Amino acid sequence: MFRPQILPMKEVMLMSKVNEAVIVLAKCGHSHKTYGMRAEKVGLNHWRINWAFPIKEASAKREGYDKTTVKGQIEFTDEYPGCPYCGGHQLTVCSCGHIGCTHTNEGVYRCEWCGTTGQIDSYSGEAIIAGMDI
Repeated sequence: MFRPQILPMKEVMLMSKVNEAVIVLAKCGHSHKTYGMRAEKVGLNHWRINWAFPIKEASAKREGYDKTTVKGQIEFTDEYPGCPYCGGHQLTVCSCGHIGCTHTNEGVYRCEWCGTTGQIDSYSGEAIIAGMDI
């Protein structure tokens, strides 16, 4: 026979803790299409990207994904499948704050959001703005 147990409040609070997760928008460097990435906050200014899915820009805006900003250390989990269009696992953050797949061996990147072309540098931890101007 099942007997429910009464747990101390501290244990109940720990069991119900849910990490903050947001959807960050990116564009594929090959297909030029928009996709969403699920980023889970795992610490102060520390995010892990663990999932990606294709999404239309109108749907992303309707869901509010175009308002997301993520700042700090960003890394992929082992489960991250890559870009849903090209399978890529490399991202570049443009000076406009948006991100996209990186497909270059020369170190030059063209942003699919604003069209800016520039030399790739290391990520400084500045904010990623998910969907400005979509």
